[in-house]
Amino acid sequence: MNSSSLSARSFGSRLALLMMFSGASCLAQGSVTGLDAASALELAKKMQQEAATAELQATLGGNLKEFSITTGEVGSQASGLAEQSRVRAAAAIYREALKTDPTNAELHFDLSLALEKLGEAPVAQEELESAVRLDPNLAKARNHLGIWCMVKGETSKAENEFKAAILADPHFVEAKNNLGVLCGREGRGSEAVELLRKALEERPQYAQAHVNLGLVLAGERKLAEAEKEFRNALRSSPNSLAAYSALGMVTAKLGRGEEAVGILQKVTRLQPNSAPAHLNLGIALAGDGFDLPGALEQFSEAIRLDPASAAAHYNKGRVLFDLSRRDEARTDLEAARGLQPDYPDVLYLLALAERQLGNIQRSAEVLDHLVTLEPGNSQAQHLFGQNLLLLGKTAEAIHHLQIAVGADPNDEAALYSLAQALRSAGQPEAKVFLERFRSLKQQREINDRIQNLGSYGLELANAKDWPQAVRNFQEAIEMCGRCASSVDLHRNLGLIYILKGDLEEGKRELETVLRIKPNDRDARKALQSLPSKEPKPD
Repeated sequence: MNSSSLSARSFGSRLALLMMFSGASCLAQGSVTGLDAASALELAKKMQQEAATAELQATLGGNLKEFSITTGEVGSQASGLAEQSRVRAAAAIYREALKTDPTNAELHFDLSLALEKLGEAPVAQEELESAVRLDPNLAKARNHLGIWCMVKGETSKAENEFKAAILADPHFVEAKNNLGVLCGREGRGSEAVELLRKALEERPQYAQAHVNLGLVLAGERKLAEAEKEFRNALRSSPNSLAAYSALGMVTAKLGRGEEAVGILQKVTRLQPNSAPAHLNLGIALAGDGFDLPGALEQFSEAIRLDPASAAAHYNKGRVLFDLSRRDEARTDLEAARGLQPDYPDVLYLLALAERQLGNIQRSAEVLDHLVTLEPGNSQAQHLFGQNLLLLGKTAEAIHHLQIAVGADPNDEAALYSLAQALRSAGQPEAKVFLERFRSLKQQREINDRIQNLGSYGLELANAKDWPQAVRNFQEAIEMCGRCASSVDLHRNLGLIYILKGDLEEGKRELETVLRIKPNDRDARKALQSLPSKEPKPD
């Protein structure tokens, strides 16, 4: 029998004795609230379950730097008040029990959870620390102390507490989940994935760990794997709003916009007072200009619910900018900047809005801050350089345009701006950059022609116009040489030859693919299937 179940049982016995022999005040309070010792014990278990798990949170336009504590679904105001009353009564019972048994770590821990629910954070932390001091191996207390440290940004302490909890109880899946959350927030994706997978090995139906794992995978752009985890979470917990929200986000990122909107609309219906839910729905609606007015409505609601959300202000400003409502956009972008001064996306869009409103000096000031934060931001350096040119600061402009070109040597617009600025300043290097610009432009036009030939070739093949499809791909391959598209072009031509019935020609093209890219699975699979294929007539 493990120690935790023994402690719980002895705690229940002590509470029963206290209720029988303690003073009238305690008995009176119990009768008013209707909370007896057994109910206090059940409430303690419930609070422990609610407080044990941390969850990652991310929005469609955000990253994995936020987290919250799982607290269950939001109930009505009346049920919330009733719950508070029960927690207050339980706290009184725990305090009375501690008078008799002041060194009981379990009681200190349960009291800390009750006080935390009542909003008495400083006293709750004192009780939690007392529990850990009295029993350093009380895994659930170490785990919760880790969450407290994570809330306060004390990452190193939080990590030590979670590790101590796991050391005390190697099967404590919540602590593994929480350590995974911490690693995910810190950008340590591989560690987070390993920890969350270990938690799920021990508890495959752990819905929140599936959601957390999915969010970490999504942060690493493994969207298909992330979607699988979110669907696993919903199989375990069909009403999980966190899982629905995450599924909606990844569906949007996979380009299935209408499906994403439907999922996220369900979340906002079930959770109408959630600012992140409205924010995510707004971002999905704004995708590819799907429904900008609808997105604007959702961002406005997110701001009403959470005026301190920089992301909501930014996204509202972005939609207003796309709707050519620049003055209004600037208002929300300034609000976002006030809330989060170093938000690069906000700074760039604000600078762009100010420029388009004719406020060049103001735009330059914002960009000056942005390029200090992100010196390698080619777009920001380019726009800053253009503003400085308009302000007559040619030497500074050239400096920032050179940085822009250095950060992205293939940025045609930055190359052209730099060449023009150098020419205006009478500097001979202008010819070098102008030639680079012309060369890039010519290569882009060739690449566009190659892509068009390939696209038309596939359409012709679908229409079974084999001769013209072959000619298109042959011309594309001749123009491409060993360009980045060569593998796709040779593979597609090989498959067209096979469909056309020219097996030898098809084989030759597929072998060319493998010479360029030996591990190309599609080409190898097609070659392996050739002996079983019968030639098709033209």
